[in-house]
Amino acid sequence: MTFDSTIVVTGAAGGIGSAVCRLLAARGARVAALDMADRDGRALAEPVAEAIRAEGGQAVAAAADLRRPADLAAATAAVADRLGPIGGVFANAGLLRPGTNEDLAPEDWQKSLDVNVTGTWNTVRAALPHFRPEGGAIVLTSSVAGATGMSGYAGYVMSKHAVVGMMRSLAHELGPRSIRVNTVHPTSVNTPMVNNPDHAERRTGKRGPEGIAALREFYRNRHLLPVAWLEPEDVAHAVAWLLSAEARYITGVTLPVDAGLLAK
Repeated sequence: MTFDSTIVVTGAAGGIGSAVCRLLAARGARVAALDMADRDGRALAEPVAEAIRAEGGQAVAAAADLRRPADLAAATAAVADRLGPIGGVFANAGLLRPGTNEDLAPEDWQKSLDVNVTGTWNTVRAALPHFRPEGGAIVLTSSVAGATGMSGYAGYVMSKHAVVGMMRSLAHELGPRSIRVNTVHPTSVNTPMVNNPDHAERRTGKRGPEGIAALREFYRNRHLLPVAWLEPEDVAHAVAWLLSAEARYITGVTLPVDAGLLAK
């Protein structure tokens, strides 16, 4: 599995995003690593790009707020101009806000929509004018929460279901251009978004080390395979495959990477 084009990755500074960047670069892709800027205006994904370049790969980082279409379009155009036409997109940036339908703050509902849905849509729209003529592939990050229900995270569940609808619409529209579109649906992944004390307390009612241990057991019990959570690299391999020519006739698919959660 090798690549010979530019691939744009959003949420590139995070656990899954950075793992995908590293894997794609190791397989020959020219990686455009996009994420927010830090307080000093430096791209949060710059350390990811630097590490790739140190290993002999090709990568540039850019700061872009997915909620600002003009800024995102400018950043995408700049990396495409520098690295060459785009052959793939991994629209991965997202956030997880707790709250039931009754107690979720309206602003947190809106943030889930703005980042997880509109931000994903903005990402695809910014990339499409720069796709190579022969097409390519787009992978959108959904979640097992985008394939089933889950209490306590109303905005997240809504947004990840919406991403599936977006994918299906895009797959129909972009198929004639030989651009494939699929979603990936991870279960719990060992990243700060999931493996943290606040999330543990909300899911298990326990705090501190006891809460983390209980969270691990909670997730292990949800899976068919005897694991609590995946590593980011496990998701990265699935994403890379969907982006690769090895999946050249696969489009409109929702791919679980879930240790059997949805089958249980």
